[in-house]
Amino acid sequence: MLEHVHENDPGFVVAWHSKQKHQAGKFTKKVMTWGDAHREAEKLEREHPENTYWAEHIPEDYNHH
Repeated sequence: MLEHVHENDPGFVVAWHSKQKHQAGKFTKKVMTWGDAHREAEKLEREHPENTYWAEHIPEDYNHH
């Protein structure tokens, strides 16, 4: 886990896990700052309460294309 994460720290995606099914994933097409990913996760959780969403850091050399 990263310590001292800041609003503008880059390299984050939104990850998710279903509360009802054995499914999980990451939205890797859009890499953003921690703040943007955190806000997007909160928005998605309001729209889809059956899942849990969070901002997750990805390695700098991660190929998301």
